[in-house]
Amino acid sequence: KISSAIGFSTNEAIKAAATKPFGFMPFFPSIGVGGHCIPVDPSYLSYAAAKAGVQTRFIELANETNRSMAKYVVEKISATFGFSLEGKKVQVAGIAYKPGVSDLRESPALDLINELKMAGAKVVWHDPLVLEYNDEKSQVLDCSVDFGLIVTPHAEIDFSEWRKGGTTVLDLSANSNDYGWAKFL
Repeated sequence: KISSAIGFSTNEAIKAAATKPFGFMPFFPSIGVGGHCIPVDPSYLSYAAAKAGVQTRFIELANETNRSMAKYVVEKISATFGFSLEGKKVQVAGIAYKPGVSDLRESPALDLINELKMAGAKVVWHDPLVLEYNDEKSQVLDCSVDFGLIVTPHAEIDFSEWRKGGTTVLDLSANSNDYGWAKFL
């Protein structure tokens, strides 16, 4: 959020910081965190701390920030392109919480899908490791969508359909991989 407000690329800053010869570990921006560990386990510590009379403001702030990212991303997409998402057809690539697994626990992709739908977008998704979720089925990548969103880029996803079709794609993935489109966050 800070880099966007100031006007620099977080991913470029991370690449520059990676030139330091020691003690560097990159953390890439994304639409939130998933799984059980990061989004859930610190809340147990926060609960135990509160019972002992200790405030854990940093944990609560981190949780609040992570939970707000899907809405922020939807607002940023609308602002960047200068139009409402109402009626736009959007396809999300990868809904599991991390590449290489079918686990949906706390997946930020699900929050993103909900926010997109609340903004009026018509959302479909593709995930070769999650074939069905919430009475919806994974759809093949469709080059006729208004936007493709790379969220969880499983190795099994072939983005060539979007490339061949000239699809507008926003890469929201939390890594340094180049899938052929600039990182959006």
